[in-house]
Amino acid sequence: MGHTAIVDGAQDRVTLPRTQVIELDGDRDAPSRGRHAVTEVLDGWGCAPDTREDLLLVVSELVTNAVVHGSEPIRVTMVRAPERVRVEVTDGAAEASPHGNPRPPRDAETGRGLSVVTRLAVAWGWRASPGNGKTVWAELPLRRAS
Repeated sequence: MGHTAIVDGAQDRVTLPRTQVIELDGDRDAPSRGRHAVTEVLDGWGCAPDTREDLLLVVSELVTNAVVHGSEPIRVTMVRAPERVRVEVTDGAAEASPHGNPRPPRDAETGRGLSVVTRLAVAWGWRASPGNGKTVWAELPLRRAS
């Protein structure tokens, strides 16, 4: 299936609406497809390159966690506010807390994704929606390209 963009939200000066929703399959290529779809949205919003790179890394980490620890369906929702972008990744596993191993062993190859999100985001959190899965969200500053 790949990904499907579902558009919702009010139009304004920027080409794309303030809210964009991207649906992804839960396979191992989902983080890559998510990054590509998010790049298109951020380019349409006129985001500065440093904002785009930070958001792409956050999306990659959150989608990877959804693939590894969650279940389908996986949905990336991006909301543009005047000074921030909020990215939400929803998956079908409400019972799976994103707080897995707070201190992975030094030689572990995984387990640091939420540390990256914490460092890049001005705020992040999660909520469970029984019957609808869970959503992990992060907000990052929005800087526009000059």
